[in-house]
Amino acid sequence: MKWLNLGRRTNASQTETPVASRGIRGWFRWPKISLDLSDPRQRLKAFFALAALAVAGVAFLIGGVHTYEYTESAEFCGTTCHSMDPQWVRYQASAHGNVRCAECHIGPGANFFVKSKIDGLRQVVAEALDTYHRPIKSPVMNLRPARETCETCHSPTTFKDNIVKTVLHFDNDKANTPVQSTLILKMGGWQESSGISQGIHWHINSEVYYIAADDQRQVMLWVGIKQPDGTIKDFFSRDVATMSGTSFVEKAWEDGRVRRMDCIDCHNRTAHYIPYPEQAVDQAIEDGLISRDIPSIRLKAVELLKQAYPSEEEAFAAIEGLAELYGVRLVSGGGSSSISSGLDAKVIEAIAQIKRIYTETNFPDMKLNWETNPNNERHTPSMGCFRCHDGKHVSIDEDGSEQAISSKCNLCHSVPIVGRGNDLLVEAPVIVGSIPSTHSDFRWTIEHRNVSEADKQTCLNCHGQGFCNNGACHNLSHPEDMLFTHPEEYKKQGNQVCYTCHQNILCTRCHPAGIFKNP
Repeated sequence: MKWLNLGRRTNASQTETPVASRGIRGWFRWPKISLDLSDPRQRLKAFFALAALAVAGVAFLIGGVHTYEYTESAEFCGTTCHSMDPQWVRYQASAHGNVRCAECHIGPGANFFVKSKIDGLRQVVAEALDTYHRPIKSPVMNLRPARETCETCHSPTTFKDNIVKTVLHFDNDKANTPVQSTLILKMGGWQESSGISQGIHWHINSEVYYIAADDQRQVMLWVGIKQPDGTIKDFFSRDVATMSGTSFVEKAWEDGRVRRMDCIDCHNRTAHYIPYPEQAVDQAIEDGLISRDIPSIRLKAVELLKQAYPSEEEAFAAIEGLAELYGVRLVSGGGSSSISSGLDAKVIEAIAQIKRIYTETNFPDMKLNWETNPNNERHTPSMGCFRCHDGKHVSIDEDGSEQAISSKCNLCHSVPIVGRGNDLLVEAPVIVGSIPSTHSDFRWTIEHRNVSEADKQTCLNCHGQGFCNNGACHNLSHPEDMLFTHPEEYKKQGNQVCYTCHQNILCTRCHPAGIFKNP
């Protein structure tokens, strides 16, 4: 092939049509390209053109891969969009801080990758137009089932042994007295070899369905548990069953509003957990960041962190008010002039730490804090487990007999042993053998005081000699008319003492409003 003409050939006898008469197509004619590969100069040009095209293609491919990796990174998700700053801050402090956001929010597979990018365009528009919701709503309805994400790392078929859990709190008294709770968590799960399914992780290996009344899934209207014969056993909220009937369940199935319970329904804040004020302050005191030598600092810090502030500046101003309370005069440059010698440096450090806690747990511009971000993994301070295990979700058989979802504490953990002050080291409960029939009643924690001296040795055989040192149960002077005076006692003691034994769920049995805050 001597030459190659890629242009349009025109005969000499053919008359050129004026551009104006050819219309708009005349402006878009293909260029004439002639390539003579026998010409060394043209071969060289063709070689360089192809080489440049290959380099551009490789560069485009490498750039595309790097762009893909960046858009899938945690830094892209957390720092590109201002609305994601709270999630980014809490993600970095979580146990999943080294897991990419996409591994949980998208998971493997091209289908969900494409779907996430389409959803991402909608989110980019909302970010650009400042139309996103404050706070950002939990995306549980759009998430893939945990069986396709969480369970790629966490095996649901692994039966886990019981573990001893120790939690250190500090009292709201002047001395900030340490209070330590020790209990056994019954992790459980499903043991494939024996077919045993029990403990906290029983929920994952059983088919449990629910209908929630709110987006945060804090109010459960209906719970359904699949039985061995394939039927669903219905447990209705007592109020719903008496007020509106039960026909809404069929409609919810049709509308796709029935959700099957998975990991995220309890571990809903696993990578974005916001500790509540008491928990954050206790941790700071335990770590030595806030000194226990400051009188009532635990009480004062919690009170400040529980207040709602329009902005971070106003929050900081309120926190700095501690200096005046403790007789420390703040001066420019970070120094101080103290009326109360020995406390100035500790108070200033405490103020700095309380500010840090506020910054890491409160986001006023996004209207997000520990209250708007309830954690379902526990039952303090939000309902958590008690959303279903409240004794008020009932199943009524044809014969009229009633069964409620149990609210017994020992389904998931043992009765906490609490040590106070110098008695922190208490003996952990050791359970051996089968549980006596008396213990199956929830009221046993109250009625066991009537055990005779002769029977006490039987108790000690299981619980150990130190079990009765439980400061949460003993040495509390309950008045004889406690049933009528407990509101006043609650005002004095607060939920830290009362709820250790009774738990906030018990309030709902007499008070329709449920949990109420410490006055």
